[in-house]
Order: sequence, then C-alpha cells, then structure tokens
Amino acid sequence: MPQNETFFRAVSKVLFISQIYGLLPVSNICSHDVKDIKYRWFSPRVFYSATILILNLCEFGIVLYYVISVGVNFHTSSTLAFYVVCLLEHIFFWRLAFNWQSIMKHWHDVEQLFLTIPYRFYDEYKMKRRIHIVVGLVMSSALVEHCLLLANSFHSSNLERTQCKINMSYLEGVYKWERPYLYPIIPYHICIMPVLEWINETIAYPRSFTDCFIMCIGIGLAARFHQLHRRIAAVHRKVMPALFWTEVRHHYLALKRLVRLLDNALAPLILLGFGNNMSFICFQLFNSFKNIGFDFIVMLAFWYSLIFAVVRTTLTIFVASSINDYELKIITSLRDVPARAWSTELERFSEQLGNEMTALSGNGFFYVTRQLVLSMGTTIITYELMISDVINQATIRQRTVYC
Repeated sequence: MPQNETFFRAVSKVLFISQIYGLLPVSNICSHDVKDIKYRWFSPRVFYSATILILNLCEFGIVLYYVISVGVNFHTSSTLAFYVVCLLEHIFFWRLAFNWQSIMKHWHDVEQLFLTIPYRFYDEYKMKRRIHIVVGLVMSSALVEHCLLLANSFHSSNLERTQCKINMSYLEGVYKWERPYLYPIIPYHICIMPVLEWINETIAYPRSFTDCFIMCIGIGLAARFHQLHRRIAAVHRKVMPALFWTEVRHHYLALKRLVRLLDNALAPLILLGFGNNMSFICFQLFNSFKNIGFDFIVMLAFWYSLIFAVVRTTLTIFVASSINDYELKIITSLRDVPARAWSTELERFSEQLGNEMTALSGNGFFYVTRQLVLSMGTTIITYELMISDVINQATIRQRTVYC
C-alpha cells in the first residue's frame, strides 16, 4: 500500500466539501501532515460555520412558532423533527471538530503499523478509491433528490396559484409554498431567494452526508482489519512461532482501541443518523397509503425520496458493518490453526477476539452489523402492516385539488 494512503489524506477532499456547508470547521483539513490539522476558535471556517448555524437556528425558531400557531399534527411535527435533526447534526459535527486533531493523530499512529512490511503487500482494499466512489454515488443521488423536490415545489405551487387564481408571480408562489412560515414575516423579494435556497441546502445537506461520513469511517477501519486478516490468512494451517502471534495480537489491540475511540466520538451521530433514517422511511410509508395524486412529478419525487432513503440506509449498514465482518473472518482463520501450533499467546488472542463486539454503535443501543438490516427491516414491515389496517386510501388515486 502506498505510504501516503492514510485515512486523513484519503478523506480530506470529502471533508473539505462538507466545510462548504458549515460542517466540521477544522483548519488545514487538506494538509499532507496530520500535525497541521487544528481547531481554532477565531478562524474563517469557525466564523462561517457559526453564521450558518445561527441562520439555521433563526429559521428553526420561526418554524417552531409557525407549528405552534397552526397546531401540531403528524405533518407539522415531521417538519419540526427535520429541523431538529439537521441542527443537531451541525452541532455534533462541531463537537467532533474539537477532538478531530487528536483522533486523526491517534489514527495516523496506528496506521503506521500497517504501512510497513509485511502489511504493505496486502493493498487490495483501495481505501481512497472506495471512499470517493461511495461519497460520489450517495451525494450525487442526494443532489438528484434535492432537484426533484424543488421541481415538485415549483409544480405544486404553480397548480395552487392557477387553481386558486392567486394574484402573484410564479416565484412568489414558490416562495409561499416552500416557506409558509416565512412568507408573513419576510416579504417576497427576488434577491432573498438565492440566500434562502442556500440556507435550505445547508440544512438538508447533513442528512445524507452523515451517512457518507459513517461509511468513510467504516471504510478506513475496514481497510486495516482487511490487512490484518490477509496477513493471518497468508499463514493458513502453518505452524508459526509465538512471536508472530504476539505481534499480530498487539496490532489487533491497537485497532481495537482505535475503534473504541471512534465509537465514543461518533456514537451521537450514528444514533441520530439511523434514527432519522428510520423515522423518515416510516413517515414516507405512512404517506404512501394516502392519496398522493397521479401527477408524474409529484409521484417521481415521492418514490425516489423513499427508495433513496432505504438504499442509503442499507448501504451505510453494509459498509460500516465490514469492520465486524473482517473480525469474524479473523476468528474463522484462527480456528484453522493446527493443534500442534496452538500456544498460550494464540489462546490469549483468541479470547480477546471473542470477548467484545468490534463494531461502531449508537451509544450502545445497537451495533452496526449486518444483523441490523434484518432488525430495521422487521420494524419497517411491522409498521407497514399496522398502518395498512388503519389507512387504506391509496386504492383510488385522485387528482390533487388545492382549492
């Protein structure tokens, strides 16, 4: 594996793009030396992120006042929950920025063990390429979703304006449709539309990027567990000295401590991200039983958003669970060690492998393993069966009438 393919360099461009949306305000994020990464309170990045967070908080306050005024129901509470989740994601990324230098330094020190011989021979994982492919695929799909939702807003607002014969311009109708809570407070002007759209993107961006970030962490850790597994698999059924197993065990423990460090730092983000994905999928499934009309743009935006949420959540689980998958492969490899090669050091290594789960978690409430797909799938299916007994309005779709 090339000497420069460390995690902080492989993920630097991804994190730099996220800083455009106000996330993880760390200086020198694209530096070649991990020691250059700093968090400075009085820096342009922190000022920019603070400005975005304040604007988002102001909009959240207006949304909260609007929801209280019109009354809390299923749909208004989901809008409120969306803002709460996105604001918390901004805050959690900021909290992570405080410790990002120490985390990256610890990760870099552990990686030095795996950038030397013999681990350099096991370079099939291609960490940097996987990170770029996954992030590019997910975020481009998120951009398509955002464009479809905008097209849906333009279409629906135009239908309302024409059906109700409202005397206002096309863009003003879009503004009133997308932000009914702002329309009575801030009068429409074409100059504020780009600013409001940018604020909307900074609120919506963390929803998909949180999953991407979890996948990037999973890929970075899995790359090193993969190298450890390949080294053990290379001596399959061979009698190795105790010194070999001592070295391998120490390297495994170094990875284990790194996983524990990252799990403590990322647990709130993981819990929030998966909780938001589950609630959004259930909310969209609830809406699928109601009349969503047969307008092509409305249906395309709705079903794309639902399918994208399901696929993104599943992909996040499978990528992040690869850490646990490689540990299970290491356990399987140890079972094939001949009896004549069994030693005290190998027995200690085997016990340490089986004592504790090695995986990212959501504050200990769940572990990100492949079994989580079945758990979430079972929950969603149960929810769908329950609401199907109560709501069955989708049998006859009708044209949506706004007036």
